[in-house]
Amino acid sequence: MKNLLMKRILWSLAFVFFAAGICSAQTTLYLPQFADGGDSVTWGSIITVTNPAAVGTPAANVTVTLTSDDGTPLNLTLTDQNFAAISGAFQLAGGQTKYLFSPSNGGPSTPLSNGFATVTADLPVTASLIFVEYAAGGGDPISEGGVMASSPLMVQGTGVYRQPDNSAQIGTEPAVAIANAGTGTANITFQLLDTTGTAVGAPVTRTLAANNHTAFFVSQLLPTMPTAFFGTMRITSDNPIAAVALLFLANGTFATVPVFPLQ
Repeated sequence: MKNLLMKRILWSLAFVFFAAGICSAQTTLYLPQFADGGDSVTWGSIITVTNPAAVGTPAANVTVTLTSDDGTPLNLTLTDQNFAAISGAFQLAGGQTKYLFSPSNGGPSTPLSNGFATVTADLPVTASLIFVEYAAGGGDPISEGGVMASSPLMVQGTGVYRQPDNSAQIGTEPAVAIANAGTGTANITFQLLDTTGTAVGAPVTRTLAANNHTAFFVSQLLPTMPTAFFGTMRITSDNPIAAVALLFLANGTFATVPVFPLQ
């Protein structure tokens, strides 16, 4: 009886470890800014997914989901590098990469869609997004920046740089995009810090419902922000959120800025 009990325990432990190994191979990645279409300018997004395993290893089953600002699905047809329509689910063998283009890349502009992208797979994969700005109706890109996959965090920050537009320098406006991929509302507090770590102005708290997305200029959120400013913005939340920062120039170009974890 004792030996039988020990065998059952060992088999149970073996199953737990096996299940843990399967779970650890799952991948969920968030790309916290996705846009397509527009009016005065046209926006496009290019998602890249790679299976970093050795060539010839088993394929990963990958799903890409697009979610709008209000949490509803973004029903856009993506096309790959071979111009084949992708429904959102595909396979990637070891060493393979798939590029997914939103409709307004090189094509007629559609109504503006904003939100975030989620990449899930049953094996480890990597993902990133290229955010592209075109003139109205398309044509050659005006500017583009890379959006890395973001892990949802509760305490994070980003560099903030703002300067006025005048004859001596070109103006800059920092912005941030946030995705709440969780199941509960996130209460998010934003606080500016100067280069000495001193708080500038009062903190501002905003709520973001589950599975929602938002993006804004920092000066809209914090209207007392100085016209000329060097520092950081501290972002704290009671639920994990994914974020990316951007820097827009007065000439219409932009860049993406990393968001980093804070203590």
